[in-house]
Amino acid sequence: MDKKGETQRIHEILNYFRAVDVVIKEDWDKEAKKLSLDSSIQLNILWIVYCFEGVRITQIAEWTFWHPSSIVIHVKKLMEKGLVEIDKRDTDGRVVNVFLTGKGKEIIFASRDSAPSAFRVVKAMEELEKRYSPGVRQLFFECLRFLAEELHGVERVDWVNQSRETIDALDEMKNYCKN
Repeated sequence: MDKKGETQRIHEILNYFRAVDVVIKEDWDKEAKKLSLDSSIQLNILWIVYCFEGVRITQIAEWTFWHPSSIVIHVKKLMEKGLVEIDKRDTDGRVVNVFLTGKGKEIIFASRDSAPSAFRVVKAMEELEKRYSPGVRQLFFECLRFLAEELHGVERVDWVNQSRETIDALDEMKNYCKN
């Protein structure tokens, strides 16, 4: 590719990803506020704790790309709201594990129920499938995962895939409760 074409592609990549990122952030923040949370990061933390009960603060920080001190601040706010509890290991007081409370699980269930309509990217993915084919969604997710792994390393993003079993069980429970 010539230099002119390469510059245009970089321009497109940066700005199209930015456009999508802005919408996702807006929707995530709006959803968090609707659930009486301060920010999208708190909703993200709750989902991580739901999927990985007893997860360490440092692990949450690594997975969310936030500094551990920022995660501590958000976890403290979640504790004040009665949504999480922490446990410090006897052997090393610096290791802090986070657990959901019953109230925290209620937020997760409410979030699960509203997510399909709360995030415009879900509707956009449905339109993508209609325009091209049902298989395009799977290809899109494979490409997205590839990019994340290339940019951050498998170990920094594989937790998303590891959470699938827990989230699938949550969806099955929702379907079971409907019947």
